[in-house]
Amino acid sequence: KTALLTLLLGTTPLKVGDTAPDFTLPDQDGKPVTLSKVLEGGPVILAFYPKAHTGGCTKEVCSLRDSLKDLEAVGVAVAGISLDDVSSQKSFHEAQKLNFPLLSDPDGSVAAKYAALMEDKPYSARVTFVIDDQGILRHIDRKVAVESHGRDLAGVVKGLRGS
Repeated sequence: KTALLTLLLGTTPLKVGDTAPDFTLPDQDGKPVTLSKVLEGGPVILAFYPKAHTGGCTKEVCSLRDSLKDLEAVGVAVAGISLDDVSSQKSFHEAQKLNFPLLSDPDGSVAAKYAALMEDKPYSARVTFVIDDQGILRHIDRKVAVESHGRDLAGVVKGLRGS
């Protein structure tokens, strides 16, 4: 992870209008998930969070869980990503009764592509990307309000869609 943190220092943060880097990561059940395949079904929200089973991350994923119907109603899928291993993601997914996948990025390679690693700790930063079905970044939230994140994102997506 130290090498990836060093890599991060040379990584330019992504900005709205950039193409989202494609990736394949295992979900909480070990099933591979490829971003480009998910995008075939419509826009996606990727929510990077630091660590499963921690206070702020629990509030964030529960906010997304509780807002998933509103997010799906505006045609967007959700996935959470952290550096936790598959078994940690599975136990977190089950404990919080989540209704969207948690992806495991244990070496931080995907977080590095998204410039979503903490500089001073071996965790992903708390940052969320809204990606349209063409793979273009339409919104980036680097100041996530964990308790209202799901509602906030539903509003963002509605605004992007002009409704």
